[in-house]
Amino acid sequence: MVNKKLILQCCINLSIFSLCVSNTSAKQQSNTNSNCHVKQSVNAHNKSLRRQLDDETILIAAKPNAIITDITLEQLNVFNTKLKEENNALFRFANRAHIQTEPDVINNLLLFSPGDKYDAKKLAESERLLRKESYLYDAQISATENCDGNVNVKVVTRDLWTLLPEVSFSRSGGENKSSIGFRESNLFGWGKRLSFSRTTDSDRNGYLFVYDDPNILSTRYRGRLEYADNSDGKRHLLELTYPFYAIDTPFSYGILSYSEQRQESLYKRGEEFSEFDQTTDLNRVFIGHSKALNNNWTRRLTLGYTDEQHTFEAIDTTFAPLADDRRLSYPFISGHWFEDNYIKVRNFDSISRTEDLNLGWNIESLIGYSDKSLSNDDSRAVYSFSFEKAHFTNDSTLWRFSADIDGYWNKEKKEFENFMATSQVQYYLNTSIDQSWYVKARVQYARNLTPDQQLTLGGETGLRGYPMDYQHGDRSFLLSLEKRYYWEYDLLQLFKVGAAGFVDVGRAWFNNQDNGENDHVLKNVGIGLRLAPSRANAGTMIHIDIAAPLDSYDDVDSVQWLVSVKKSF
Repeated sequence: MVNKKLILQCCINLSIFSLCVSNTSAKQQSNTNSNCHVKQSVNAHNKSLRRQLDDETILIAAKPNAIITDITLEQLNVFNTKLKEENNALFRFANRAHIQTEPDVINNLLLFSPGDKYDAKKLAESERLLRKESYLYDAQISATENCDGNVNVKVVTRDLWTLLPEVSFSRSGGENKSSIGFRESNLFGWGKRLSFSRTTDSDRNGYLFVYDDPNILSTRYRGRLEYADNSDGKRHLLELTYPFYAIDTPFSYGILSYSEQRQESLYKRGEEFSEFDQTTDLNRVFIGHSKALNNNWTRRLTLGYTDEQHTFEAIDTTFAPLADDRRLSYPFISGHWFEDNYIKVRNFDSISRTEDLNLGWNIESLIGYSDKSLSNDDSRAVYSFSFEKAHFTNDSTLWRFSADIDGYWNKEKKEFENFMATSQVQYYLNTSIDQSWYVKARVQYARNLTPDQQLTLGGETGLRGYPMDYQHGDRSFLLSLEKRYYWEYDLLQLFKVGAAGFVDVGRAWFNNQDNGENDHVLKNVGIGLRLAPSRANAGTMIHIDIAAPLDSYDDVDSVQWLVSVKKSF
């Protein structure tokens, strides 16, 4: 009996000892974890003047060979019902009815995966790629160094409501444009885009069907199909490409087939004075190669072949000379050089939304030659050139420069044909986080335009107090000054609200011919409201403007109302 008691007591003592050791080990392990100095990402915050968002969320200091061990995906719904102002029956129903983006769709867009070497630039570029998608309002990727010296990555996205009735009406320069239909930009949560609509504008009305698949079968291949049946003809587009989806993508290739029959109009003093039938057929195949250069530069070279034909026919309302048919069949080589110098900003082109601004150079050029033996038309050299550059001069001022040139050189006529050059400068003076001054200066020059082409200036091209295509010529200038307000106000929790007061000054004219009574510098003043959707169509901006010309003309209303949808403020 005594032995049994001793044995029982020993067992109890051993159990207590084991429990104590276990607790001590757990405490030591807990202390070890608490003493592990994990380098975490820093939360972004806004700088008051420059409006630049800190990018330290993804630029942690990791050891040279750190590996991404884990990727956590957090997907936010359209409305945050934890907030009182968004916790109502309508918004809760919208969240339930919304088909969330499939996690595989998000993961397929990322440029990294578990087991890859940690590269902060790939995280930054992946964040930009996510923000480009029309079904996401915003995205943020953060990284944390774990105790093993490797990296855990967290990806946070917020969905948008993507199934929308397409009921729109816009008025610009005295002309109306409307559309009714539906659009789904995240079909079944797989990132596919499908739309069907009936459109009506000053030139035509008809039906348009579009299907766009940016990642066919979860690959990087992109496909697009369009079909339109309009009152003045039909249109189809078939495109299949493997694009340069990332900066370091080595190859790109694709095919394109496009055909359209339509009626085109020519304008004078805002009034249509001639129409004609135009048929355009375009087929293209290409292959490209990309190479990384020094100092964050990348060069892309593309070889391809294009066959295009433009035919013109007179109709009952043709009162101007008709353009000659053109046929071009040519090989081409194009180059693209750009710098990777992106920063995140806010309140420039949108309202209270993350914007990706590249401060580096972006240069593109193309040259081709269409010989008459291939095209059965005049031999022509085909060319284009463009560049863009943004530059901060100090914490509150941003400059943007751009220029582009394109056209033909007709070998038989030994002259330029449809030569068009445009140069533009934009200046932002940010006086506070929610106010700025904005100036835009644009000049254009055209030479030997064929009768189907016009250089015009009016309500739809920046001179907001006048009808569309009010002036035309072979050169023009436009100067716009705006006082912009980026308010934090959420209208119905659906729109971010902004406003602008503006002055526009411009003129289009011919240098060596009589411009008639329409030979004046035009000026207008106006005010406008800006609505930036925050739950759907986040890449757009609704403009509601009221503008008045400063000079009186019999064919110009004293007040112009303009309602339009654009991609920037």
